[in-house]
Amino acid sequence: MKTSVDMHQTNDKVDEAGSYVCTSGETVQLSKGDTFPMCPITGTETTWRHANHQHKTGERVTEAGHYEDTDGQHIELSMNDTFPACPKTGESTFWQHV
Repeated sequence: MKTSVDMHQTNDKVDEAGSYVCTSGETVQLSKGDTFPMCPITGTETTWRHANHQHKTGERVTEAGHYEDTDGQHIELSMNDTFPACPKTGESTFWQHV
């Protein structure tokens, strides 16, 4: 079951070429038309997300982990948290999984 339009399952078709990260943290380069592979670490089905995908303040967190905003502030977020405003400025920002 997909939790976001930006999440992809093993065997889904790749619509956009680029680097993708699986839930184990392994990154692979995929081309448009490829299929998302099994996890390179565990050999089992997994979920993939685009490595360069950004999240806006106010969106729900679909993958727990460490995030960095556009001006370098770091935060640890859990599944279903909401991406916060920038801790430094208090304004809306973009977050990227690191």
